Amino acid sequence: MNKNIFFLGCGKMGKIIAENLRENQDFSSCNFLVLKPSESNKINNLNYINNTSQIPQNYLADIVFLCIKPQESKEILEEFAKAKIFHKDTIFISILAGKNLNFFSKIFGSKIQIVRSMPNLGIEVRQGIIPFIHKNLSIENKKIIRDIFANFGTAFEVEDEKLFHVLTALYGCGPAYIFLMQKIFFEIAISYKIPKKTAYDLTKKLFLGSSLASSESGFDFSKMIENVISKKGVTEASFEVLLKDNKFHKIIAKAVKNGISKSKKL
Repeated sequence: MNKNIFFLGCGKMGKIIAENLRENQDFSSCNFLVLKPSESNKINNLNYINNTSQIPQNYLADIVFLCIKPQESKEILEEFAKAKIFHKDTIFISILAGKNLNFFSKIFGSKIQIVRSMPNLGIEVRQGIIPFIHKNLSIENKKIIRDIFANFGTAFEVEDEKLFHVLTALYGCGPAYIFLMQKIFFEIAISYKIPKKTAYDLTKKLFLGSSLASSESGFDFSKMIENVISKKGVTEASFEVLLKDNKFHKIIAKAVKNGISKSKKL
């Protein structure tokens, strides 16, 4: 495949996507160009520009990744649209939280071939979750999108765009919830005088081992919990605190609801 792949912005997630595609045999021969004023998160041997005036003459992008912050996207995208570096089959792939398909159509035109996606941090180890929805994609471009997302983990098409707010708050933000739990386990461990290095390593192993066991288990989550809890044992005593008045569930649900509200505001 020999395509011009353009990145508008390239922060943490954009960098992961770009590095992944460059390492993939199907996309390694593509020409990558990144419009990114910031010096942070740069990738070696990748072509960077600071503004649209530096785009090579007669350049046309086949695939455009939109990786800017949603809070400032309208002004940036309206200016970017004036660059005229697109053709009728250009694929736009957005990872912007909260911005729906119509938002992009109003800026780039009603015929734009646009994919809205919300990859999570798991794409860094090719175990990501990538919900997506698209508009106006040709059959050929649908295949290209499937080929791109196949590199990152589990991609699935969403029919109801309103679900993106929930999917963003649950699975887009989800890795941070897991890291918070790891941080809590680590801090509790060292408060009981377990050496820091040991606590750090054991906490990582705990979450990795539990995730792998869950992935390979045919049981539902309740059954897996039940398999760990012994009657009148240590885990049962701990869970009496967590499950009392359903408070642990409620605080996580409240956090997710707050995330959904923020996604809608964006």
